Parts: sequence; structure tokens; C-alpha cells
Amino acid sequence: MRLVLIMIATLGLTGCVSMGSPSIEGRARPALELAQLLEETAARHPDRVEAASAEMGALRAALLTPPQTVSMTPQTTTPPMSFASAPDLEDAQSLLYAAHLASYRLLSNAEIGWRQLGVQLPSLSDTEPRVERVQLDQGEFLRLKAGPFDSRSEAQALCAQAEAAGLWCQATHFTGEALPG
Repeated sequence: MRLVLIMIATLGLTGCVSMGSPSIEGRARPALELAQLLEETAARHPDRVEAASAEMGALRAALLTPPQTVSMTPQTTTPPMSFASAPDLEDAQSLLYAAHLASYRLLSNAEIGWRQLGVQLPSLSDTEPRVERVQLDQGEFLRLKAGPFDSRSEAQALCAQAEAAGLWCQATHFTGEALPG
């Protein structure tokens, strides 16, 4: 049985080499070397050939099976993926924190207030000013905030500096719009 497998593999590999152009013969050199190695191994170590018989059968089947052509046109059409609509984030809270430093009725006053607070708290130079419109019983206000901070405790640390300077401050979420100017 071993000898039959070796002969079939050798004939199959040799047949692949004997057909074709010189360029194919150059590419078939590894097949010829493999056929020679199989013959030598069968003569000296028949147990090794027996252990590789499954692989040789698979190789033979692969060599005898004609190559399949691949169609460039899709065989089936897949329906397009549907996505859920994006959530409305207008009223969502930020994952970042801020220090609420003051409230103003006019945007121009918030801009002036930010400059004045920057003189009193030099650490504000490392933050971004935001204003958030809120409706209170007394009317509409603009909350002036500084941030963003990764944690509430970082915002509270800035508030501690502000309170030490005699200012009011409260840690909150980093929401609102960038202060112009």
C-alpha cells in the first residue's frame, strides 16, 4: 500500500513537471525534489511515509482537482445593514467636570468676568471657559464654568483655590458652549 501511494505521488508530481513550458518546469523543481525525497524515505524509513499517507492523499487530491474559477459577480445580495438613529444628546450630562465660578445675565459680562477671574486665579489659564444658559425663577442666566476636569475632585480642587481667594465656586458637569473671545 505504501509503495502504491509513493508511486502515485511520484507519477502525479512527475506528470505535473513533464507538461508545460520551460517557465513551468522551473516552478516544478520543488515537486521533483519532493518526489525524490519520498522515494528515498520509502526505501530507508517506510514508517515515516506511512505516517504521512493522509497528507499525501490530500496533496494528490489537490493536484488532480481542477482549479475553480471565482465569479466577480456576487451570488447573493445581502440586505444593507440598518443602524439605529443617533440618540438626542442635547440634554445629556458631560462625563467631564467643571468649576462653576459665577453667573451673569449678559454674555458680554461673562466675557469680562472671565478676564477678571483669570487675574484672581492664575490656574484658570489651563482651563477652557464655558457658558451654560439656565432658566431660574429670577430669569435667564449664563453660568460661567472652567474645565474640563476628568474627575469631580479635580474640579473641587479648583473650587478650593477660588474659595481661598474669596470667590464662590461649585463643582458641576462640563456642559454649555465655549465662551467666545
